Amino acid sequence: MSPADKHALFRNFNYRSDIEYVVRVAKILLVPIGVWPLYRDDTAMNKIAYFLHTSVIFCLMCFLLVPHIIYTFFDAEDLTRYMKVIAAQVFSLLGIIKFWTMIINKNNIKSCLQEMEIQYRDVECEADRLVMMKNAKIGRQFTIVYLGLLYGGALPYHIIMPFLADRIVKDDNTTHLPLPYLSDYIFFVVEDSPFYEILFVVQILFSTIILSTNCGVYSLIASCVMHACCLFEVARSRMESLISDNDRFHERFDWIVTHHLRALRYVEMIESSLNFVFLSEMVGCTIIICFLEYGVLKEWEDNKLFGVVIYFILAISIFVNVFTLSSIGDRLKEESVKIGEASYSIDWYTIPTKNVNNLIMVMVRSNRPSTLTAAKMFDISLQSFCEVCKTSMAYLNFIRMLTT
Repeated sequence: MSPADKHALFRNFNYRSDIEYVVRVAKILLVPIGVWPLYRDDTAMNKIAYFLHTSVIFCLMCFLLVPHIIYTFFDAEDLTRYMKVIAAQVFSLLGIIKFWTMIINKNNIKSCLQEMEIQYRDVECEADRLVMMKNAKIGRQFTIVYLGLLYGGALPYHIIMPFLADRIVKDDNTTHLPLPYLSDYIFFVVEDSPFYEILFVVQILFSTIILSTNCGVYSLIASCVMHACCLFEVARSRMESLISDNDRFHERFDWIVTHHLRALRYVEMIESSLNFVFLSEMVGCTIIICFLEYGVLKEWEDNKLFGVVIYFILAISIFVNVFTLSSIGDRLKEESVKIGEASYSIDWYTIPTKNVNNLIMVMVRSNRPSTLTAAKMFDISLQSFCEVCKTSMAYLNFIRMLTT
């Protein structure tokens, strides 16, 4: 039986469980906040429910973020205190940007997920399926590491740090714990019990919504980009074995060209849907890293070991976030180039004349690699990660000069 016949007989009956494995983490995080693209059908009732769900979640985010910004800009007592909380504001703002990106580009992101499911369903051999699952596992491992670090730092920051901070003295000389997000609610007073305790818990709950948004979109990006990498990898493996069997050569070469174009279009879908998220992530994480590093130094100077640990874990989680995004962008670029290198390496002079032009087109197209970009301004790559590190340190030096 020829390889082509084996491919024709193969059926991936477990494609639904495969795709569920790929997107499970992102789905768990994004379904409760209403921005999972495959969550609801496009019926009138579901559209109304989707609008109400996302509206409520957005209002909850604003209820947390807006009073926090008002406090830090108008009521913060000293510059040092402001510098230590601005990272939380930028992180919350990134969550809102990702939230609205998922809403605005819902149909495009939905198409990406549907295309992924089709490709798992129509995979033609077990070897290709294993390549796809290997890349899916890598994307999932990146996500789990990031989630562990971020939740391991953010939840203690919101829950434990207020208990260790200096108490706030009220007008009647009584004291109370500072809120996780120091806020100025203009239209009502929050110091009275039990409203203050309720608001304390509510802020922690609302902060988990922003955490889920950031982590869920990050997981979705990792899953989609690693799937794009595997599409290029599968096409490359077929190109490398193209000359080994002359049976049905034309049909096999058409398959390579078709799947190469499919991989290119899939990357374009991801890029057009999420390039603004990539820009906000790179710029926002640069700012967050800078202020978290400042927080580590200030807590160290104040001999607050627990604060040093929390700020350090948060800084590491953001470093991991930027490094992972940069490394998968670099890997995507590398995989899109390798198919061109494979076409150079095969015995191309034995290819039938009528197929040479198509091979040349694959070579030419591979010379312009597929990349993720930050709103078309710069490529997402390991070089971008190095730039983020250098820029954050430059900003840190400026802030230390400003606060001394």
